[in-house]
Amino acid sequence: MARNRIGLQVEGFEDYMAKLDELGGADAMKRGVNEALRDSKKYVNPLITQAMAKLPAGGRYSTGNTKESIDESMTVDWEGMTASIKVGFDFKKSGMTSIFLMYGTPKMSPVNGLKAAIYGAKTKKQIAVIQAEALDRVIKEIMEGD
Repeated sequence: MARNRIGLQVEGFEDYMAKLDELGGADAMKRGVNEALRDSKKYVNPLITQAMAKLPAGGRYSTGNTKESIDESMTVDWEGMTASIKVGFDFKKSGMTSIFLMYGTPKMSPVNGLKAAIYGAKTKKQIAVIQAEALDRVIKEIMEGD
């Protein structure tokens, strides 16, 4: 099963990439995308951790294994000119438990806020803002010679 990934969701993506390309070519574009995706994950991971804190103490899934399986890697994956970063849980560590917690089962309700931490409209909107800020920051750094 594929894990969740964040891609660039910023409005005006083409304009940002054109500006970065003009300033520093492919290296500048890659630097901007990497920064934007890492900043996005830095925003989402605490939301996931906060939602996981809502598990009932002593419950079947409150062993801590799933919380420990939250992907902390900041590696941006590139396939050609398409980049993404993994978010959520490492399925190899948590198995189906993370799915049960996110979506619920016939006998168990989903954990409040867990799905919204990754897929929610508010999260996506904030990620777009974060990515725009990261791209602006990289453009500024390049223009100032950093």
